[in-house]
Formats: sequence, C-alpha cells, structure tokens
Amino acid sequence: MRGNRIYKISRDGKKRRVFWVFGLKIRFKGKNSTVILHEPCVRFRHCAARLGDNCRIEFQSSGTKLKYMELDASPLNNSIDIGHDLLPGDHTCIRANREPDLHIRLGDNCLFGPGSKIVASDGHPIYDITTGEVLNRSKDIEIGDHVWMTTGITIFKGVKIADNTVIASNSIVTKSCSVPNAIYGGTPAKLLKENINWDYNFPSAGEKADVSPDI
Repeated sequence: MRGNRIYKISRDGKKRRVFWVFGLKIRFKGKNSTVILHEPCVRFRHCAARLGDNCRIEFQSSGTKLKYMELDASPLNNSIDIGHDLLPGDHTCIRANREPDLHIRLGDNCLFGPGSKIVASDGHPIYDITTGEVLNRSKDIEIGDHVWMTTGITIFKGVKIADNTVIASNSIVTKSCSVPNAIYGGTPAKLLKENINWDYNFPSAGEKADVSPDI
C-alpha cells in the first residue's frame, strides 16, 4: 500500500529504510503507516504486526528476542510504543485496534510472563437499545517503567500502571494501578502490597537485595 515504511534508526540517530524484518511478519492493511526499530534492534521469531491507515509501531533499542508476539495497530491513527529492553514471554499479544486514535505505551525495562495480553478494546460494541449510544468505547493504555507483568495476565482498556509495579499471575486488570512500588493481583486486580520493588535476579545466599530506587 502507498506510503507504508519500515525504518531502522542507528545509535547516532540516522534513519534508513528497510523492506523486511527477519522473524516479524508485517501486514500493512492501509496507507501511510510505519514500523520503527531502534538499534540495537529487537530480534524476532515468529512474530506478527498489523497496521491500518496512519498507524505506527515503534520499538526502542533492545538486545532481547521476542517470540510468538502479536501486535495490532489498526484501523486509523493508532500506535504502539515499546520502551527500551522489553523482556516478554512467549505468546504475548498487544492490540490497539477496533477503533481509531488508540495508543498503547510500554515504558522501559518491562517484563512479561508467557501468555499475557494488553488490549485497548472490548472487541465488539455494546449499545444502549434506547439511544443507540456505544457504552464500551475503547481507551488508551499506559504502562510505566520497570513493570513486571507475570504469567497469563490481561490488561484492559483505559488502564495506567505505575512504575516499579508487579502484577500477579493470571490477574485481570480493569482499573488503573496508580500506586508505584506495589503488587496488584486478582480478578479484577487490586492493591495487595506496597513499598516493594523487584529485580531480575535473586541475591546470593546471605545477601540482601539492592533497595536503591533506580533498580
């Protein structure tokens, strides 16, 4: 389609056009849409991306590998922004689709467990039968920095998640998690514990974790 582009941006900010990305099947369903990869680029394996008109999917730099990931930014003026050093589990799904002008943003240093979903739409409209008004409009999603979204979670429309947060396994997040340094969990997810942080690795036996705020 006319005007669709794939770009790689080097460490010094130079942009160059490319025509395919190994391991990422890109389907442009409209026009004037872009996929942008910042070097060092994410590596893909069996991943797929779909874009509509005037849509954008952008990955900040990361040396990690994404496997079986699905991204959907459609139909019009929608975007998915993924921060530096994302570590997702297999079969992660991110969808800013079904309605126009939707945006999903993931911060830096986020971690997903397998089978997680971020969806900005309910998938189908629900109407008031008297007025015809749509009752379940889609909404943006924003996830902060250093958020650990564990196995099998679902994050729904309109949710904002604060920095340094943990979402417990198999949780369904329907409302914003606005308290930073906290654990949320359940169906629907609610605040379980405050004054926490998390790291990728356990300390050695007999040592305590580094509790500096910039973990």
